[in-house]
Amino acid sequence: MVKRLDNLKEGISIMKKTQKILGLPIISISDGVEAGKVKSIIINADRGAIDYFVVDSGIQIFSARVIPTEDVLGIGEYALTIENEGVITDISRIPAAIQLLKNDINVKGTKVLTKKGRLIGEIGDIYIDEDDGCKITGLEFIADITQKQVRIIPRDVVITFGKNLTVVEENIEDSLLDTPEQLG
Repeated sequence: MVKRLDNLKEGISIMKKTQKILGLPIISISDGVEAGKVKSIIINADRGAIDYFVVDSGIQIFSARVIPTEDVLGIGEYALTIENEGVITDISRIPAAIQLLKNDINVKGTKVLTKKGRLIGEIGDIYIDEDDGCKITGLEFIADITQKQVRIIPRDVVITFGKNLTVVEENIEDSLLDTPEQLG
């Protein structure tokens, strides 16, 4: 029975909030050492995904070091794992990462605007699917600060991830979800 449940779990993608990823130790599994911590994320708005994790190793002074998401083996409850420290690269060697950093797409904290121009709230956190290239699957939606329940905007109704605004379909209220499990 336990084995069967494990097999069922393997087929289900667990969505992760970026808040739970930031600060995680980065562990090189080839030598079992901590290579740093996840300092921040770099979002690719065109793909609607995280492309890079910024590493806080405590020693960088002049430039950031990053890990491309394709080099991440897993994102667990206690650590983000990589094969070895060789996958951590100075950002100055990756022009695409520099451009994404300049674009400064944060998503978290941006205002939510409908296609027809209604300002309806803001984004709390981001849900990603680590098994699908760290693609954004949903966004926490906060209609206003008095709202007790946070709802979730599914990715398929997001039109644009902008620097200050996240633009969504007009009929967004019909698409809001109540739990992350509904994103699957």
